[in-house]
Amino acid sequence: MARNTRYFNDEPVRQGRLFLSDDEDASLEPKGYIMEQRQRIDHPIPPLYDRDSRILILGSFPSVKSRESAFFYGHPQNRFWKVLAAILGEKIPETTEEKADMLHRNHIALWDTIASCEITGSSDSSIKNVVANDISPILDHAPITKIYCNGATSFRYYQRYIFNNTSVEAEKLPSTSPANAAWSLERLIDDWKVICAPLQILQPGMERALLSWYQYHARILPWRSEPTPYHIWISEIMLQQTRVETVKAYYERWMDELPDIQSLAQVSEEKMMKLWEGLGYYRRVKNLKEAACSVIRDYGGELPSDIRKLRQLKGIGEYTAGAIASIAYGKPEPAIDGNVLRIFSRILALKEPVTSTTVKNTVRKEVRKILPDHHAGDFNQALMDLGATVCLPNGAPVCDRCPWENICMACKEGSPQDYPIKQPKKKRRKQKLSVLVILWEDKVFLHKRAQDGLLAGLWEFPNYEGASTTESVLRWMESKHFQGKLVKELGPKKHVFTHIEWEMQGYLIKTENPDRELFEKEQWTEVDIDMIENDYAIPSAFAAYKEKLLNYYDSVRKGNQEENHEISTMH
Repeated sequence: MARNTRYFNDEPVRQGRLFLSDDEDASLEPKGYIMEQRQRIDHPIPPLYDRDSRILILGSFPSVKSRESAFFYGHPQNRFWKVLAAILGEKIPETTEEKADMLHRNHIALWDTIASCEITGSSDSSIKNVVANDISPILDHAPITKIYCNGATSFRYYQRYIFNNTSVEAEKLPSTSPANAAWSLERLIDDWKVICAPLQILQPGMERALLSWYQYHARILPWRSEPTPYHIWISEIMLQQTRVETVKAYYERWMDELPDIQSLAQVSEEKMMKLWEGLGYYRRVKNLKEAACSVIRDYGGELPSDIRKLRQLKGIGEYTAGAIASIAYGKPEPAIDGNVLRIFSRILALKEPVTSTTVKNTVRKEVRKILPDHHAGDFNQALMDLGATVCLPNGAPVCDRCPWENICMACKEGSPQDYPIKQPKKKRRKQKLSVLVILWEDKVFLHKRAQDGLLAGLWEFPNYEGASTTESVLRWMESKHFQGKLVKELGPKKHVFTHIEWEMQGYLIKTENPDRELFEKEQWTEVDIDMIENDYAIPSAFAAYKEKLLNYYDSVRKGNQEENHEISTMH
């Protein structure tokens, strides 16, 4: 079935079920009309709708120009198409095909309340002997959630003769007719914005309220004081999956050591990883260095402003590219992250999971419509601050502080905590791990993880998978040709990754005469204790055991460590 066909199951839409008698309509006849001028006319235009229509807009009866063009609102001075185009953020349609396409794409159904009547020209006030349309086929075949009447005449006929048949309330909107000269185009647009809610689209002009709010509520952040492309890039990568308060200290330390792209491209991996230690997601920092080298090689040491070139750099995705382009270069590019998806899932009351492609595409499209050309950076940062301080995650938004409270669909429903819709989380896999802090004289042994997978390429305390017992530790040490003694148990610890949870048991071990072949075969190394603290980046999963090691050595240096902590000796 072609999309513009107005039939379902090969049956035309029914008309003319509700009739008005001459007596009922007599009060509507204006004085002074010559009866011969009035003509009996059947509505010549079929209703426009499809199975995706969400709202139905009803006029009264087509004007002469509409009847001549065989399409709705054909009078050149009727402001209907200008109002819709402004609200939908589209170009004003010119042809019938363009008008129908705009309605279909935006899920708007269109028809009139009157099926036939006696009328003089285009005058609503001359209408007499009305046969009202039957809109039930539209309601039966399209998921209409709201009916709007374009003007008082349409609303009057709907209330009198159609409502009893549908039991669906309609809302009266000011007429877009040129006869309604008291209403300016701007005023019409403002009142017609109510259609945005059931269409699940953003209201034009709402960005002004956000920017005004941002003027008074912007957070003071170190990277905002000098928003160069490099500063924005580093801060945005650090902020991924990390709280702002945590990032501040890391950012300041990083900029002290690596103030520009050139220094980042030249830094040693060990120093870079040490600067990043504790932030986690170490693949991010490796991508930073690789991207910095690309910028030096391909762009003369300056991050490009073009969004496509930015996205070609390692580790820079759609959001980070949008943030750099808009904040540092003033480009009108959106920056869509989890915060933004949460905000607009609530504003639009989106019913699909926030991680779905449908939601992401909807939000991206709608944000582009309200993104200000000359203040895109402020707009994106305002969204960041709104998500961080007002439209909070985990069901606790502070709606009475939100500049968009009055237009938020979730807030109007009274259930903002129910949005965004989340898919059930996959259950994390649990893995038991034995962690061995092995000492040799004043050194500690470290092992380098594989270059792919979890914590790729990072130094760690040696460990093995499996339940932890003293006996298993002894057997594992013997398999590595170690001789020594178990000093103390370091206790159980847990660390949660996205898809896995480590249940660890730690042990402090002293050894003698380590097998040197092990260092070459399995990428082990021995480092001074002070280097653990100052030079080597140990993943935060092992942070508790690192702290116990340092405390142990402090105690030894002070002469307080007693040998009776030893549990057993390995032979």
